[in-house]
Amino acid sequence: MREHPDRKKCLEYLEAYSTPEHVIGHCKSVAAVAYMFGKALNEAGGTRAAQFRDIRLTTFRRGAGRFYYEQDHSRDRHGLGWRPFDLELLLASGLLHDMARVEDRHWDICADWCHEKKYYEEEQIIRAHMMYQYTNDANHLTEADLVSLADRLTLEDHYAGLDDRMDYIIKKAERNGNPDARAAILRKKKETRKLLDEIESRIGMTIDDLMKDLDYDNVENGNR
Repeated sequence: MREHPDRKKCLEYLEAYSTPEHVIGHCKSVAAVAYMFGKALNEAGGTRAAQFRDIRLTTFRRGAGRFYYEQDHSRDRHGLGWRPFDLELLLASGLLHDMARVEDRHWDICADWCHEKKYYEEEQIIRAHMMYQYTNDANHLTEADLVSLADRLTLEDHYAGLDDRMDYIIKKAERNGNPDARAAILRKKKETRKLLDEIESRIGMTIDDLMKDLDYDNVENGNR
C-alpha cells in the first residue's frame, strides 16, 4: 500500500516550494472540501468506482482536451461492490494541487514533482484537475472527481458553493474579453448541479450544510 503525505508534510512541501500564502489558503480549502465530500460519502456507503491506483486517466486527444477514464472503472462488473474513498489521498491531493500555481502549466509541474516523490496517485489527480471531466454518476465517483469538484466550489481560501463560483468564472471570462464563454459555463453549471443534487440525495443533506463551519486547518480531526 502506498503512503500519502499527511497534512504536516504537505505544508512543509508548500513552504519549501515558496508557494504564496494566499495559494496555500486555497489549497487548504480545496483539501477540506474534498475531504468532507469523501467522509460524508463514506458514511453513505462509499463508491462503486475501482481503487484509484487501478484507474488510468488520459485525454481525449494528444496534447489537449479534457481528462477522462481510459478504462471501465466500475466495480459492479467484477462483483466487488462498494469501497471507501481514500481520505488521505483526498487530503494530500487537495493540499498539493496548486503548489506551483504561479508557474505556467502549474498542474504539469506539480504532477511531475509528485512523480519524483513517488506520489503517483496524487500525480494523476493533480495533472488532470484543470481539465478534468468528472463522472455524472454519484455512485461511481473517484478521488479525482471529488478533488475537481472541490476546486470548482472554492473561491480562494473558502468554500463558496456552485452559484458564487460560477458567477466568478463568468465575470472573469468577460473581463478577459471572452463573453461567449457564458453559455458554456452555464451548461457546465447545470451538469454540476445535477451531480451535486445526486450527492445531496445520497448523504441526506445539502452541500452547503455539509461544508458549514469548515475547519480548513484541521478538517480530518473535526467537522461532523
